[in-house]
Amino acid sequence: MAQFKDVRGLSWTAENEVVARNLFATFDNFLTYRADVMDRLNSILEEDPECPSAWILKGFLFLSARSLSLLPQAQDAHARAASLSQQSNPREQLHAKALKHWVEGDLRGAQLVFDRIATEHPHDLLALRLQHVNAIFFGRSDVLRTTVTRTLSDWDDSVPGAGIVYGMACMGLEEVGEYERAEKLGKRGVELEPDDLWAIHSVSHVLEAQGRLKDGIEWMKRPDSYWDGRGPMRHHLWWHEALFMFEAADYEGTLSYFDDRLAPAENRPGYLEMSNCASLLFRLEVAGQDCGERWNTLIQRCNHLVEDRALTFSDIHMIVALTMARKGSALERMAREISDYAASGGAFDRVASGKISVPLAKAMQARLSGDPQSATDTLLDARFDFQFMGGSIAQRDMLDILLIDCAMAAGRKRLTRRLLNEYRDARPHSVPIERMAQRFVA
Repeated sequence: MAQFKDVRGLSWTAENEVVARNLFATFDNFLTYRADVMDRLNSILEEDPECPSAWILKGFLFLSARSLSLLPQAQDAHARAASLSQQSNPREQLHAKALKHWVEGDLRGAQLVFDRIATEHPHDLLALRLQHVNAIFFGRSDVLRTTVTRTLSDWDDSVPGAGIVYGMACMGLEEVGEYERAEKLGKRGVELEPDDLWAIHSVSHVLEAQGRLKDGIEWMKRPDSYWDGRGPMRHHLWWHEALFMFEAADYEGTLSYFDDRLAPAENRPGYLEMSNCASLLFRLEVAGQDCGERWNTLIQRCNHLVEDRALTFSDIHMIVALTMARKGSALERMAREISDYAASGGAFDRVASGKISVPLAKAMQARLSGDPQSATDTLLDARFDFQFMGGSIAQRDMLDILLIDCAMAAGRKRLTRRLLNEYRDARPHSVPIERMAQRFVA
């Protein structure tokens, strides 16, 4: 085995130069959300079964699907990477250590190792990307901001991949309200790396947070060919495009867009596609749009996620979907399983599940049984733990909308007025919420 340097001067272990070039191309495809990453890794491992970083990335890829059913494969990938530690370089050994933490459910431990890699090797884009994306699920805007911005001093336009870093920094800055700097960095990131979906996504967050809905719709326009060969992140960007339409109260256009692009075309989509669909449909329902059979179709195609899950963020969206589809028995079963999951360990996601998934399931059971008072009280008790849902501010505000809707259904006028005013103050551009407030006053 030998060491080969990538375009940023970092060494990686491979059998020969051909394998190394294929590995680097696979890293690039991973960073730009291409759908062929697993196939490329399998080809690399056929040629070089002892390529440690191919096993490491394969493990991370299985874990990124956030599916308990894929955990054994992630564990196997880690075991293979660990068995090759003698021929790995020290930085690759740290990646394997981060993979070990993550496989064991210790996301905080993995984050600390990624941070060590980024500190000692600030041009390791694999570590930066994984740390950044995982930080989103901590629900801590301050943490998300710092994971990438503290490395910006080590990057400039001359370093290959700088645009990818700028795109991540944009997201972190947007989540703490530093919109001007975020937009500047994000758009520069897209200029440098037009293939990076994350940078496009980050700028869309800035535009949505500022209520620049027309700018957002224009920003999301890409030729159809741009989306060819992309992974699930493509679907999330489509969700953002639909969200701009929804916030402008173009309900007919949003529903048509959902049917044409977002609705799962096949059974067993991933957690991200399910979450995108549930979030958008719920917002439409609260805005007075009957989504009808779309809920049942979503549940039919995503039913595997009731049990095959490994992420609080996904659980929350599934709980909402089951409620809106009126699947009471499935919701009851999921509530029991979530409660057991939350009580069976101290890993971050289990703690997060106890903070928000458990009370949300309880509230939705009450809502489904016709008791909006209890649903409202349960959500009120949990509202300051909403950040444990993870995801972005734009995603977490689904819970704020849910609380408003429950309070309104319970006839609690003072509480509803207070919650509406709070939401409108933070997001004054939301036409659907403004219309809800007008209906409430009337």
